[in-house]
Amino acid sequence: MSILKFKTILPKLPSGFLKNTLLPTKRVPLKILCKYSSGSNLQIQENEHYDRPKLLNVHLPNTSEPLKLHPIWLRDHCRCPECYNDVTCQRNNDILKLSDQIAISTYSQSDGLLHICWSDGHKSSYSIPWLVSNTYDGKYKALQEETDRLTTWDGTTVNLLGLEPISHQRLMSDDKILREIYRRVFQYGFVKIEQVPPTKLDTSAVIERICRMSHTVFGKFWETGTNFDHKDTGYLNGYLEAHTDNTYFTEAQGLLVFHCTHFNGTGCESFLVDGFHVAKQLKQLDPSAYDYLSNVNMESEYIEPGEHFSSWGPIFRHHPVSHKLEQIRFNMLDRSPLSSIPQEEVGTHYRYLKTMATLVKKKENEYRFRLSPGTVMIIDNWRLLHGRESYQGERVLRGCYYSRSDFMSKARHYGIIS
Repeated sequence: MSILKFKTILPKLPSGFLKNTLLPTKRVPLKILCKYSSGSNLQIQENEHYDRPKLLNVHLPNTSEPLKLHPIWLRDHCRCPECYNDVTCQRNNDILKLSDQIAISTYSQSDGLLHICWSDGHKSSYSIPWLVSNTYDGKYKALQEETDRLTTWDGTTVNLLGLEPISHQRLMSDDKILREIYRRVFQYGFVKIEQVPPTKLDTSAVIERICRMSHTVFGKFWETGTNFDHKDTGYLNGYLEAHTDNTYFTEAQGLLVFHCTHFNGTGCESFLVDGFHVAKQLKQLDPSAYDYLSNVNMESEYIEPGEHFSSWGPIFRHHPVSHKLEQIRFNMLDRSPLSSIPQEEVGTHYRYLKTMATLVKKKENEYRFRLSPGTVMIIDNWRLLHGRESYQGERVLRGCYYSRSDFMSKARHYGIIS
């Protein structure tokens, strides 16, 4: 049996060009050599049909610039019953049956719809606004607009936002308030719900009213202060510096929910830091540090009997399309031994890391408050860093995680994001 070997030939790139980069590289022509064990060579040239297609110009209202669409893209996105199942919201068509030579025979526009008759006799109709929003340019614009709606803050400006807590009674009786909760978390990174009875049952009811709880190694609905079930510093009563959780998970949990249902002691002031605000400060103060921490991967780990979680990633993670900041991974306690860089780069690494840590620890960036029985706090773990002062006495903290996927699914349902 012949063995097919592939060899990719790329134009020569600058040294280090592909190392630890998150931004898209410039498109370059690609040749693939298919080499059989018999020794014969087959060179597959770049497909000219894809590179220089005849695009369809769709005229849009209020602009002279048409929407340019590739025929193959249009055919693949046909939403007729033969091609798309409206019940399951999934495609019916086989990608291998999508002809590279498909052509548009005739087309017309009317009443906000694009009608196409294809060369094989198939017919398609599209909503033009749907086409606009689902192309690269449309999606990029939507993502940019979503990012522009974010409001970053520091320890002073957070108090000027005028964010009145949401009452427990309103949350449990008014479905419309759910959308407001998601909006606040998306825009500001947190939301407070007050007058919640400080019981396990009522706390659980509030949590499940908003979103599905996520089951992790810490359980589904967890409790700290009554035991040391997990070997995590958060289960102790010492000082906790500002950090994000789960840097050791492949996908860090998206949201944290806290409710201090019992406290009899001293200390324990909580604080939040807007990681997106700190990122802006770092980018302005030292752009090279920001770029470095956006590209160099660091390993984090969590170890307890029977478990050893580990994951790699940069401190600043960016969206693959908009390239806007999407996630902060910052937890100096969960860092693994530094093995992601050569020893020659260690000095630079710690210099940039300390610059970031200095900004995180600036008192001016901290929003301080006290988690008291009756107040449930929901925090965006991909954006905000949380911490607390040490305490003496008795304290019971209950809560859970929401997965990022689950929470964002609901945010799309409520129309907060696209």
